[in-house]
Amino acid sequence: MSTLNVKVPDEMEDDIEEFLERHPHYLNKSELVRDALRHVIGPDTAANPGQSIDDDPLFSAPAATAEEPISEDEIDEVVYGVSDE
Repeated sequence: MSTLNVKVPDEMEDDIEEFLERHPHYLNKSELVRDALRHVIGPDTAANPGQSIDDDPLFSAPAATAEEPISEDEIDEVVYGVSDE
């Protein structure tokens, strides 16, 4: 397995930790990132190579700051393309 270092804004660190506490099936941050990448570049993406990055919710999602914590629904929508609403 190769190694990829990913930098995230300091403000996201608490949000990531809280997400991992609510979703214990992710044992660590690396598993969360790998799962997110699988969803972004999975079979559906390969089947739609012409899809614009602007149409991808991962890249069009608003940036989160410490003043605006990310809700679980927002994370699910970005990562999985679904929402409970």
